[in-house]
Amino acid sequence: MEFKSLNKKSEFIELKKFGKRINHRFVSITFVEKQKEDFKLGFQISKKSGNAVFRNKIKRQIRNVIKDVCCKYKENPSNNGLWISVYVNPAIEKFDYSEYKSFLEKKFDL
Repeated sequence: MEFKSLNKKSEFIELKKFGKRINHRFVSITFVEKQKEDFKLGFQISKKSGNAVFRNKIKRQIRNVIKDVCCKYKENPSNNGLWISVYVNPAIEKFDYSEYKSFLEKKFDL
């Protein structure tokens, strides 16, 4: 499954306005189901989180977990598209990959 990027400000505003939110200590996920077969993913990660290498590593890891979750979501024929915005808290550097992977798999309940 391939994700397109959320790039436009209007897309992030639509997500914030109409989306459902899941909050945790290190990440906040907003998602909205779309009628088109359209999967888009956007990240908001502050420079306070770390250098560019660390921020990109976090994005790759979270994108991988969300891709697995969305593959399960897409298996249901009644489900169409999904737009997801992930806000990463700077405190994520205190957690390791296994912690936020288990959280995302449990809580990302569509």
